[in-house]
Amino acid sequence: MKICLITDLHIDMLGELPIGLDTRLQFVQTLQKIKHAKYDLMLVAGDLCHKTGVKEIYSWIKSQLDATSIPYIVIPGNHDTSPLLAAAFGLDDNLYDEELYYCREFMDGNVIILDTSKGMMSEAQYSWLEEKIQRSPETVTICMHHPPLLSHSKHLEPTYMFTQMQKFQTMCSKYSNKKFQIFCGHYHMERTIIKNNLTVFITPSTFVQIDPDCYEFKKMGDAFGYREIWITDGQCNYTNVIYI
Repeated sequence: MKICLITDLHIDMLGELPIGLDTRLQFVQTLQKIKHAKYDLMLVAGDLCHKTGVKEIYSWIKSQLDATSIPYIVIPGNHDTSPLLAAAFGLDDNLYDEELYYCREFMDGNVIILDTSKGMMSEAQYSWLEEKIQRSPETVTICMHHPPLLSHSKHLEPTYMFTQMQKFQTMCSKYSNKKFQIFCGHYHMERTIIKNNLTVFITPSTFVQIDPDCYEFKKMGDAFGYREIWITDGQCNYTNVIYI
């Protein structure tokens, strides 16, 4: 199965250019490249909106995604509003106390979708996740906006990081017989982190990349991009990032 993952779109109202960049144009250019690569599934890993969730922005994004004819899954990020996102994409049945989390099966396994839009997860979401892990095969595939491992971005850590890293890692360590492959965004950079039975793949933004070696916000180059993932029998056997 050939999957593509895009993240951190940061789409604003029509005519608005966050830090001078046309995020709508860059999103469309990314989709144009994706359309020609014939992916089986697209993951949209959060921060669809630039500041906070807006119904009109979600509707426009949905129209662009629908036009690709590629099946897709949307995940809320910290700049999204989960109830609005769920309503716009027909996911109301997966909304629990304003958290949007669900599981989707595909031909080579399944993917668990988590809601970390508040920088943390509720106890109810953790309980649901544990149940899904117990029922999952040896390799557990998760997509969430925030990386659950320290990724050494001086600008984003600790201020903007997932606040329950240790709790998440402790939960995963209970299942030492399983391997976790976790696909994230949020940090606006490309990085892979491995710790115990967790492998975390961070995908660059379609908006802007952030220099991880600077404490203040610093744009890193002009490229934007997405990740492609090949999964066989539920396991990622190849992944790389494509820059535009």
